[in-house]
Amino acid sequence: MNNMLTEGETLFADGKINEAEECFVFLIEHDSYCKEAYNNLGVIAFQKDDKVKAIDYFTRSLEIDPLYRDTIVNYTNLLISLDQPQIAIPLLEKVVELNPEDKETKQLLDDIRHLHPTNI
Repeated sequence: MNNMLTEGETLFADGKINEAEECFVFLIEHDSYCKEAYNNLGVIAFQKDDKVKAIDYFTRSLEIDPLYRDTIVNYTNLLISLDQPQIAIPLLEKVVELNPEDKETKQLLDDIRHLHPTNI
């Protein structure tokens, strides 16, 4: 299954979004605990402006691993686009608490706190 994940990620990086999506869908149909595939499908749905589907995929990824950093960052970006960044704050805080050296996540949390003070 890891080969299929790698293949899908390579296709995605090459701009072959539909083919990548097919790989990730195959993965979740055969391994419902593949957090990476759900995350990647969330990214694709977000890029296609299907935010409802993106939320569903990101949520499924986080149900498998509530602290999966890639999904938390991608979900946060989606929430920012929906003007609901406050929903991401507890997730980001937990990641920063567990990984204080994670400067990117800490910066994202700080940005939300400073750029969206009316939403918090």
